[in-house]
Amino acid sequence: MNPEVSESASFATALEEQFSLDSYQTIINTLNNWGIRLYAGVNGGGVIHLLKYLDPLDQGAIETPSFLTIGEYTAGFIPLGYYLGSGKIAASVATTGAATKLICCGLSDAKLHDIPAVYVVPVSNGSTAGFSPLQDTTAYGSNIVMQLRAELPESVFVLDNQITLTEQLSLAKAQLDRSKPVVLVLDNEGLSVSQTGPDIPTAVPDIPVIENHYSKAFLDAFRRETEGKRVVIFVGEEMARYPNATDLTTRLSKVLHGATIWSINGANAVSRDNPYGYGYISFGGNDRAISLYNSLGDSDVLLVVGACPDEYTVNFKKIPASATFHFSNISQAYGFVDNSLRHVVEGRYYQMHAPLDSSLQTLIDDVAEHPFTNIPMEPAPRNLNDLPFDNARGNHADMAALYQRLDQWWPQGSIGIDDTCLAYKDRQYVTQRPNNNIRFYSLYRGSAMGGAFGVAIGAKLADPDRQVFLFTGDGCFRLFSGSLAEVSSLGLVVFLLNNETFGIVEQGLKKVLPDVGTAYYHSRLDAVDYCAIARANDWDAIRLAPDLGNLEEILRKVNDRPSRSMLIEVPVDPNQVLGKNPRLKNL
Repeated sequence: MNPEVSESASFATALEEQFSLDSYQTIINTLNNWGIRLYAGVNGGGVIHLLKYLDPLDQGAIETPSFLTIGEYTAGFIPLGYYLGSGKIAASVATTGAATKLICCGLSDAKLHDIPAVYVVPVSNGSTAGFSPLQDTTAYGSNIVMQLRAELPESVFVLDNQITLTEQLSLAKAQLDRSKPVVLVLDNEGLSVSQTGPDIPTAVPDIPVIENHYSKAFLDAFRRETEGKRVVIFVGEEMARYPNATDLTTRLSKVLHGATIWSINGANAVSRDNPYGYGYISFGGNDRAISLYNSLGDSDVLLVVGACPDEYTVNFKKIPASATFHFSNISQAYGFVDNSLRHVVEGRYYQMHAPLDSSLQTLIDDVAEHPFTNIPMEPAPRNLNDLPFDNARGNHADMAALYQRLDQWWPQGSIGIDDTCLAYKDRQYVTQRPNNNIRFYSLYRGSAMGGAFGVAIGAKLADPDRQVFLFTGDGCFRLFSGSLAEVSSLGLVVFLLNNETFGIVEQGLKKVLPDVGTAYYHSRLDAVDYCAIARANDWDAIRLAPDLGNLEEILRKVNDRPSRSMLIEVPVDPNQVLGKNPRLKNL
């Protein structure tokens, strides 16, 4: 071989590596400047050149861009919990092909709950198209970019050119600022090619900001429409993102004498001490809240504060009030059509895009200065349900009693996550009102079983000193149990509801298919020693006694804040029906 040719080829290779290094370093540095320091996922061929710039995560305070190695399905949900726990953005990383699809369950929930998060995935090199590359993502294979854009039409950014890299990242940041998840697609071949054009990014188009020009007109209309009518306040999960949300909604309820209802996550914006709190609406909802909502008509005005009328909230029914007023500050939020909720409203509809805290404060001040003439509602009754709770059969824990005891115990400042199991239907029904010591979240719009484990990890990593609790089912457990070991020292507390069934399915089909034998529900699960699995992964584990006889001992141990994560197996009767599931009427 000609030495000069060899030296020239080596120089060219080194030059390509230098350009590649600069591109990936630019990506990490840019995301770091946005405050993104937590990455989670699995390393592999398509992302090795990016991840080599990340420190291994030590599960303490995250000071530098750091990577947690954990299964992709769980990793896809970690940015959601991190945001819910801190208001900060995190990233999930997967390599080419099937791994990309594993993190996309979390991506879907990020979209459905308007949570900003970053998903980093690679694609097959363009030059390999037609040559059957491993994990083929080209048009001949999974055509993954088109798949991603089908779900996120405006939030998939292909990083395939050093010259436009800054532009693409800027566009991604604009989407994150609008509470949208984004996908950064690494075209490693494109990023490694030396560019001959000037390194000047194309001008980034401005995302229009909706200014609040109509607050007075909105408030004047609200005053006019509420004259001689009842006012019902419906609080959704967007409101829970404001630090003073519970104070604002309480003062709003009092000044308007308006009955207040809330969605599953909207509860985090409502105080237990709100005298007009009528309860959770619809799925797992309380009788008083559901009855109040169903009674809305021509003599009522509904004030919607950061809510989305999804199936688990209004069950495909249009809002029947004479007028609906809607506060929101997320442009094109999930559930919106043409940037509004007009399509789900029967009466007159008024909308204002503005920060919710300042909007509510303006409304409160206006009512206080010039009292409204709406019909005052009675304060909510102490008991928001009409019927006693079902009992559990022998050798099973009474879940109503367990939820009530935990409701008295939750440590201040803690976070709870409900997985897609009976807990995300039953807990709120039993406890009836939000608990001021703990915020509970459920990613119910996607309802991905087992995804809550990743959400809990993200919430814990957002603040390692905060206690994080997860309610999950034995069916959900099967989807994440392979990742237990990676977080054994994180100090998570997991209540595993073991009823040897897919409980939501079994309870529902008894009403939907009452004449079909239970064997044909296909809902049974084999018995598993969950505590043994947990201990094998270096977790602490304990079984709750059916009579709750060892519950206080367990709670004392949790109060000691053990460094090891803990699994608490709860024997559950699948036939103890607690929370309502109005969705069954649609099946």
